[in-house]
Amino acid sequence: MNDDKGKVIFSLLVGATAGIVAGLLLAPETGDDARSQIRESATKWADDLKKRAQRALGQTPAVPAPGTGDQAAADALLRSMSQEAAEALD
Repeated sequence: MNDDKGKVIFSLLVGATAGIVAGLLLAPETGDDARSQIRESATKWADDLKKRAQRALGQTPAVPAPGTGDQAAADALLRSMSQEAAEALD
């Protein structure tokens, strides 16, 4: 059962990455507009993915330490998910 969860999480990450790359390649906006939209989308995706992962794993939401930004929280979440996915695939 854990193997299936790892495959699903891995598949979601691969799909999201492919979508982001395709969006970047096909975007008609200027560089500044594209970067702004990417930043907003990444923040939304990170928050949504964090909530879904916590719900799926039955964890309580972690409160970021004062002074840490969204980037640090997203990096920490990605590291923990990568470790869980690697363990699930083993």
